[in-house]
Amino acid sequence: MLACQDVPALIRYPSRTSATQISHHLSTYRLATLLSIPLAASILLFWTITRRDPVAVLNWEILPNIYLLFLIAAFVIPSNVAQHGRARFLQVLRRISIGGIAEASEGKFGDVLAADVLTSYAKVFGDLFVALCMMLNRRHSTARPDRSCGGVFFVPLLICVPSMIRFRQCMIEYFRVRKGVNAGASASAGWGGQHLANALKYSTAFPVTVLSALQYSTQVGVSDTTMYNLWYVVGVMAG
Repeated sequence: MLACQDVPALIRYPSRTSATQISHHLSTYRLATLLSIPLAASILLFWTITRRDPVAVLNWEILPNIYLLFLIAAFVIPSNVAQHGRARFLQVLRRISIGGIAEASEGKFGDVLAADVLTSYAKVFGDLFVALCMMLNRRHSTARPDRSCGGVFFVPLLICVPSMIRFRQCMIEYFRVRKGVNAGASASAGWGGQHLANALKYSTAFPVTVLSALQYSTQVGVSDTTMYNLWYVVGVMAG
């Protein structure tokens, strides 16, 4: 049986300074409730009104669009609900996106965890962008997704960003290990090969995304035969 871990300490999250402050897990549940209740209400209302009617789905697209805007506003507009947690989350996003990765004593595990979560949600971010793009361009956001909205290559590049973040983190970790080895540090951390292996793993997302963009690009006009040949070359190089 796994022992219970102190998650705030694991990610170097500041502890509560007063007994009157709400605990970390209750604050998390409160934010989740704030986001989940409007979501459930929006879905149930949408299902009740549209009743599987394709025309009604298009006519009532305002309901999912309102919740989408609410979700974005919940993380941007200041409020007392999980205020410190949201500020810390945005701080971590800013650091891993343009800064790199924190030191072990400053919350490196939290940075790696956040970047891993972003890679899992990469496709979701791409779909959200497509929905927002179609909505802002006054097109039916509940219709068939137009993944060329905003440009053929923009959505694939957006999906690649989380993998780029993890790739850079792995390379930073590798150079830190090499710097320690050159400075005469203990060899227990190895020579950094595990970080290079991780970097290679995340780099495989780049050719996949580029080839997928070429496949759906009407400007480039890559045939299925050419695409299979490109996939074969990538597979040989990776092997």
